[in-house]
Amino acid sequence: MSVRQGNLSSLLILEHFGEPHRKIHDELLWGPRTLKLIISNTGVPITIVKKVLSIFIQYGFVTFDSNKIGIAEYVLQPEKILLLLRYPRYLSLINEKYGDSSRHLIEVVLKFGRLTATKTILQAWIKLKVVNASGNLAKFNTKVAGLRDSFNELVTNQYLVKCPAPENDVERVPILSVKDEDMHKPVVLDIQKLIQLEKGEIKEETIENDKDLWRCNFDRFHQDIRDEIMINAIKRRFDSHAGKLMEVLLKLIYIRTDPWTTQSNPVPLAEIRDALEKEKCNPYLIQYLEQYIKVIEDDSCQFIKRISEGSSGSVYVNFVSAFRSLASSTIDSIVEHRFGLKAARIFRLVRSKIYIDQEQLQKIVLIPDKEAKQLTYRLLQESFLQLHELKKAATSGGPVKNFYLFHIKFNQVCQVVLDMCFITVSNTLSRATYEKNENMRLIEKFEKLTSLTQSLRDQGNDETYIKQVMDELMSPPEKSLLDSVEGMIQKLRFSELNLDETLFILHLYGYYDSFENQEKK
Repeated sequence: MSVRQGNLSSLLILEHFGEPHRKIHDELLWGPRTLKLIISNTGVPITIVKKVLSIFIQYGFVTFDSNKIGIAEYVLQPEKILLLLRYPRYLSLINEKYGDSSRHLIEVVLKFGRLTATKTILQAWIKLKVVNASGNLAKFNTKVAGLRDSFNELVTNQYLVKCPAPENDVERVPILSVKDEDMHKPVVLDIQKLIQLEKGEIKEETIENDKDLWRCNFDRFHQDIRDEIMINAIKRRFDSHAGKLMEVLLKLIYIRTDPWTTQSNPVPLAEIRDALEKEKCNPYLIQYLEQYIKVIEDDSCQFIKRISEGSSGSVYVNFVSAFRSLASSTIDSIVEHRFGLKAARIFRLVRSKIYIDQEQLQKIVLIPDKEAKQLTYRLLQESFLQLHELKKAATSGGPVKNFYLFHIKFNQVCQVVLDMCFITVSNTLSRATYEKNENMRLIEKFEKLTSLTQSLRDQGNDETYIKQVMDELMSPPEKSLLDSVEGMIQKLRFSELNLDETLFILHLYGYYDSFENQEKK
């Protein structure tokens, strides 16, 4: 883990949890720690340390295991902390696929880290009632029984998984485990009691919580995000028909292939055609299916490969080539944005040639020699290019001559870009916090006025009267400043989401690259 990644996870913990949590997080960044070591190094009281560690374990930010002498050691999982940036995307994804009630269920689980099924359903039901009371939903038809069904649908589709439980209470450091067949097994709840609760016949305290805890399965969310990125990439490169073909192909490969393998098992062309017909796709796509497959296969992105020709052929998805291409395009865009179009041309040329000297580069790149040298050495200084030294043996007692070739270590460049993203996200978080603190009085005033206007609406007051009250209590300069602050914070949050997509692509490239290297060994 890089220093920049550690700094970013520290800022995220500070923003979402507070200073004591950040102190313990920063201590765990140095490596596994026992409870006594954390207390002595941070100076935080033992009660707070235990509470913070339990919260971190609940959210999956920290894991524990027994050391050699049988004492629990706590290990930080910073990659799970960085997923806090991706929570809005998870909610958006679920809302698009399953609707508002499922989104509220996922939102509750993300909020609490892990929760029982009953508590999750009740919390989502209360939240939906509040939203309906504020007038944000046109119709409120969601019942507790419907939420139970939505919960089981999320479990069946593996968006929610059962948490491991202690095997026994004898061990000093508990061993957590869960059976594979139970991880995605739908829950059985007393629906009659839930319905009685909905009608107000009984209180929430009378319902017995089930013992099993549930958490979000982030791998399942990442699978959907990965597929969405690939489909959108094909759409941009070709057209919407090619994107639909990619979408159908990705659905078919999961029937016969592990979702996180480097390449899928082949899918027969006839099966792809049948799936397109079942989904009632555009007849144009079905008619020219083989041509579309041929065009995508021959493209440099190499998302798919075909085995044998004709109607009996098969197609498979190559995730390694796909994300190598996506990572290359992402880095090309970053180089162009940071250094300019000419620098991006130099970068692409070096990548295509693998090794190239300065003279040859200047001849091919069609940039004035002085400018080409400046851009090349700037890329070298920023670690986007590397130098490889060659020594030519002396002849007839002459001096040894050295040659310097430019080349690209792509994995190293990916790490440079990752560090840039970590720094940028950290800056956006710091800036958003600064804007909030500087305008805290105005924000609090606006929140109080919002509550006041809601109360006036509930009392049946006219909208004209409510507007007059708002105009009297908040001046035009204050409104203008508040709009400016909200606009800036919204832009910062939007930039965080865009940066997180870049992080996602580069992390997936690193995963597939390392996976491929292990398979070769």
